[in-house]
Amino acid sequence: MTYYIGIDGGGTKTEGVLTNLAGTILARRVTGASNPNDVTLPVSAERLDTLCRDLLRDADLPVSILPSVSVFGGIAGGINYGPRLETALREKMPDVGRLTIRSDIQILLTAELPKGDGACIICGTGSACFLRRGSDIIRIGGWGYLLDSGGSGYDIGRDALEAVLRAFDGRGEPTMLMELLTEHLGGAVNTRITEIYAEGKPYIAACAPWVFHAARMGDRVAEAILDRNARKLAEYVEAAWKWETAEGRTPPDVFPVIMGGGISVKEAPDWQDRIVSLTSPSVPLTLTVATMPPVFGAVVEALKQTEQGSMVDPVSLRARFPEGYRNVILK
Repeated sequence: MTYYIGIDGGGTKTEGVLTNLAGTILARRVTGASNPNDVTLPVSAERLDTLCRDLLRDADLPVSILPSVSVFGGIAGGINYGPRLETALREKMPDVGRLTIRSDIQILLTAELPKGDGACIICGTGSACFLRRGSDIIRIGGWGYLLDSGGSGYDIGRDALEAVLRAFDGRGEPTMLMELLTEHLGGAVNTRITEIYAEGKPYIAACAPWVFHAARMGDRVAEAILDRNARKLAEYVEAAWKWETAEGRTPPDVFPVIMGGGISVKEAPDWQDRIVSLTSPSVPLTLTVATMPPVFGAVVEALKQTEQGSMVDPVSLRARFPEGYRNVILK
């Protein structure tokens, strides 16, 4: 393998990075959502295929180089759709050297917790938690918005829209979210029902930042929404701790949990502080925000799945990656 593509695919956007064996970034590009639960499997595969080809073109590399390319995608929805999405993408790129599709949580773990036990929580459009316990990866939550609600940008946005509608028809208490979301949506929520249903999860999740804004302004309804959703994420932490200490395992002195995803980053540290305050004090929790872009974890995994790439020191690469990531032209 000569070139490596790491992909971080979510419910709102998908980012891809192309590097050489040394980890030098040759191209970086962002496109739309690729979670097959939201955009369908064919659309996800098409979007990932286009992204890979665009990255090669951006780096002035011909498609004929694909046999020398290793691709690793950490995709939201990859837990359920991983094998099928991998098959669909390989049909579009049959000549690719290596190709693996896994969950976006895996690349967050790789990027932030390269060694030892610990957990990662994604809090973006959706939410989920994964625990690394020795050689095992244990999934907690994230079973999809129909079956496992709470803690995500979608849930916060949906709760905000519901609160505004309840205030509008007299079932709920007044909230400044009514004015904030009217401005955000370009009209009163009750007049935007068609658009809300048509645009779906990303459209609804885009309302979440206004809940944080209203809470900072002292709005009680917004505070209640955030507490309810933060408690769901605190449940993730407590469940992960139960797994970590199960079967007679000696409890560690510190339990590291990393948070990734748009909300975790944009609303730090207030969001993390709220989650910690709602987590049982029996958990020796250190809750921090991811410091590396998740796509870095995908690049490391792309390297690891080849013999040459597996010899690259991830610690050294981690130190070099941010500067190149910031400096490369984003397309």
